[in-house]
Amino acid sequence: MLRDPQVLIVGAGPVGVALACELLQQGISLRIVDKVERLDDTDPHSRGILIWPRSLEVLRRIQVSDRLVARGHRTAGVNYYSGGRLLGPARLDRIPDTPYPFLLTLPQRETEKVLRERFTELGGHVERGVAMEELSGDPDAPVVALRHSDGRREVVTPGWVIGADGPASVVRDQLGIRFDGDPIDVTYAIGDAPVTGRLARNAQYYYSRHGVIALVPLRDGHYRIAANVPHRTEADGPPSREYLQSLLAKRACREVTVGEPDWTRSFRPRLGMAENFRKGRCFLAGDAAHVVSPAGGQGLNVGFLDAASLGWRLAGVIRGELPERVLDEYDHERRSAAARMSRTSAAQARFGLQRRRTRIAVRDMLFVVGRMTGLVQRVLVPLLSQTDVTYGEQITEPFIWRHPSPVRPGQRLPMFASLDLATYTVLLWPGRRPSADWALVQAELARQFPDHVGIRDLASVPGPTQAILCRALGRRPAVAVARPDGHLSLLVPVERVDRAVSFIGSATVSSNIAGIRSDTLSRRSDIYHRGSTMENLR
Repeated sequence: MLRDPQVLIVGAGPVGVALACELLQQGISLRIVDKVERLDDTDPHSRGILIWPRSLEVLRRIQVSDRLVARGHRTAGVNYYSGGRLLGPARLDRIPDTPYPFLLTLPQRETEKVLRERFTELGGHVERGVAMEELSGDPDAPVVALRHSDGRREVVTPGWVIGADGPASVVRDQLGIRFDGDPIDVTYAIGDAPVTGRLARNAQYYYSRHGVIALVPLRDGHYRIAANVPHRTEADGPPSREYLQSLLAKRACREVTVGEPDWTRSFRPRLGMAENFRKGRCFLAGDAAHVVSPAGGQGLNVGFLDAASLGWRLAGVIRGELPERVLDEYDHERRSAAARMSRTSAAQARFGLQRRRTRIAVRDMLFVVGRMTGLVQRVLVPLLSQTDVTYGEQITEPFIWRHPSPVRPGQRLPMFASLDLATYTVLLWPGRRPSADWALVQAELARQFPDHVGIRDLASVPGPTQAILCRALGRRPAVAVARPDGHLSLLVPVERVDRAVSFIGSATVSSNIAGIRSDTLSRRSDIYHRGSTMENLR
């Protein structure tokens, strides 16, 4: 065990362990501690169960996505109802450019188990029964006091500290970072139970004048049931089977039978967001940084994107490859993304909690029109799947070429098998119809870039992927620069390759890279060894 690691992660929940895997995979030494001494594998409470497509894409970086899919339940989309009448589906199975065109449901304890297994494979070890007691010193030189379960006190001086210790974050409190938010005036009843009857295979949201109820399929005929309810106190006890049955009868208008629940509870969520996600050499991620409305089932997913965004940056800075300013971009990007998702989840909750007939009629009409015009598929589906997350405000290089491409700097690229895990990747795109001398052109283009960046010639990708790339990058030959997390940094025509070379020079610290071991820098397609076609990725 390293006494003073490069990184100390406080909190071994799913976000903390995912981030630990990301860092270990890139050769960063770390310790991860958690105050919980023993895990209770018999606890039936499944907590967060929804994993959306973008989360599976970024979790592929640490080789856990296929394992999660193997253990979980796939759902093709989400059906929306009003008064028992189908308004329409949001179909994830029609997302054209992801290897994971579905909603995955899996109890959080199973998700955490998969992440811990991968962490162990990478040589990691979670130190349980170890709580952070104090974070002192300058935020740029943190000193951490740890309290072990046997009473022993340990003082460590890690290079960096990450707080992934949940909504009541001790790291956040010790840093003095304000957490703005209050309990919302809505109580939710949730639980997992077997449900039988005539039900769609998709996840289902039922809107009614009595409130909203959601049914999300799990494995073996079980469903997550979630509904807004009148305020309940501890004296009311957990919601009973009969209570859930009555909610379904009133709101879903379906003849279904609820079996004995595995667990139930009611709660009032306290939503909020940290004023900053970074202070000196200390960071916040996951619920320590933000708590969004449970209405959209996005909380865990926002945390996974935090881990993906911070991991490559912090590893690059520690190795001396990236300038430290990229860490400020984590703070700005992820706060903006979390704020957007918080607004979206709150709006989704309000969308369903209409009581007046006129407002209900307008809401239903808007959804039907959106379905008929394709807006549901073009707008709502990317929003739910988080494939529309954009970091455009932080891309400093202007989009200097008027290119008929739907992908702009900061947006996600559908390139999963081709990106370097540790550094920027230069993508050489021959266009819709490669010229006869493209091999010579791409060789000349590649020679202009330094050895420390990944370079991928896209002329060799199979036909189905070619079509996807044509929609993303346009029909003309181009040079694209992609970040390790799959977002586009720059897109220029091949005639302006100098812009891409200049961008790489300003975005990396090339003078420090010569001494870095090549095996560390080349962690790329070996991890995605199954190829780059969408069929193979599925």
